[in-house]
Amino acid sequence: MVLQPATVRPDYFGRTHPDPRDDPPTVVLDPSLAVTEEIPVITPETHRMPAAGLPVAEQAIDPDADTDGIPIVGPGGGAAAPGGPVALSALLGSGGGLIGWLVAAHLVPVRALGDAQLGVSLFLLVGGLAPLAIRPMRRWRPLRLAWTALLVLPLCALVGLACGLLVPGLGAIPTGPGVAPAMGPLLVAAGCAAWGLLCAHDVVLAEAGKPGWAVWRSALFPLAQIGALVALCAVAGLGAYGVVLSWLGPLAVTVVAGIAVVPVLVRRTPAPAGQAPSRSPAAISLVGTALLYHLVPIVVTVRFGSETGATFFVAWQVFVVVDLAAAYTVHALSGAVAREPGRTVELVARARRRLLIVFLPVIALGAALAGPLLTAFGSAYAEAGDLLRLLLLGLAFRLVVTHELGVRQALGHGVGFDRLQLFSAVLVLVVAIALPVTAVGVTELRIVAIGYIIVQVACAAAVLVIPAARRTDVEVRAP
Repeated sequence: MVLQPATVRPDYFGRTHPDPRDDPPTVVLDPSLAVTEEIPVITPETHRMPAAGLPVAEQAIDPDADTDGIPIVGPGGGAAAPGGPVALSALLGSGGGLIGWLVAAHLVPVRALGDAQLGVSLFLLVGGLAPLAIRPMRRWRPLRLAWTALLVLPLCALVGLACGLLVPGLGAIPTGPGVAPAMGPLLVAAGCAAWGLLCAHDVVLAEAGKPGWAVWRSALFPLAQIGALVALCAVAGLGAYGVVLSWLGPLAVTVVAGIAVVPVLVRRTPAPAGQAPSRSPAAISLVGTALLYHLVPIVVTVRFGSETGATFFVAWQVFVVVDLAAAYTVHALSGAVAREPGRTVELVARARRRLLIVFLPVIALGAALAGPLLTAFGSAYAEAGDLLRLLLLGLAFRLVVTHELGVRQALGHGVGFDRLQLFSAVLVLVVAIALPVTAVGVTELRIVAIGYIIVQVACAAAVLVIPAARRTDVEVRAP
């Protein structure tokens, strides 16, 4: 076969085409002899994004994904751990309780108020720790968890009864006419059991994604308690016994309603899937807040007497309400970071600025008006004005810790600073227990408030020094 020279024809513009034989291909592909290899399928190193509109529990989750420490964003754009309703529920309950104690201060003597708050504080302490009993089972289906929560009734009752019998003063709640004195510890046990189931139901509703029901309960319960308080103390004249019963009556009704309603609310909610995070408060956070808010006034009342304990308790309740209000303000940061993770630094700075702008003037105003504010409870409570001023001064430093707790929660790393909160509560308790009883009077408790200030200054300094506290360059993973 003789190869003829290629005919080169010019193109439209008169340019000649090159002879293809001048630059032959390097490799000649022969379909009959070509070696073929299977090309592996390469998948992107990313996880599937959640489908819009599907519940978190119905979305596939890769159990092998290395996503520890990355906050979760739910399909609705908010944080998957909705702390806002939980914080609002605590704030409403504490604010309503403060109003109830204001009413009680005008209906019963100071000593009677001290005796009553001793029992009620024990309700709130033991019941507030009750969710720890069902936390290991929170991955169960909410309907099953709702029925399992009934186990906290006998458990809290036994703990409350033991405290009422063993701790001096706790079993001495005055009873009404014709009622045996032994009913005091039994009332304490019943109150602990009822409040424990109430808190357990709040955890069940939070795990089911319906914490808003707990908010309504926290808003309505103080109204019923104040109504019962007026009927039992102002009309029936039962004194401290009536104050305790004003809590037990609404508690009994709320518990019965919760046993009937909560399983119906969560019956169609599936169990949390995969590594879905818990929506209820962390165990460390539960212990820290319970010890700080409820055990401190119990220790003071047992050691210094009912009258001094009542005066301290009123000032302490004002402090608790302001502290919970500050915590609720910071909880909005979680949803904001979840919606716009790229603006984390800006959102954190804005939350800090808003917290300081709102609460520093409130704290300053409260310190200036501490005496008149406590006089609203009665002239006997006005002597705790200096104590309240010191507590509010400590709260000004605590704002730094409160903001950082909110930042860590928004970024999914709040456990370390929850430990810091627990540590601060334990230190305050140590100060209250170690303080020598040299005289009876609320002025002797200034050492407790000064110790609280020192603890909060140390915690604020630790928060500002820890390098990890400044970490805001995080990524956000889908559930």
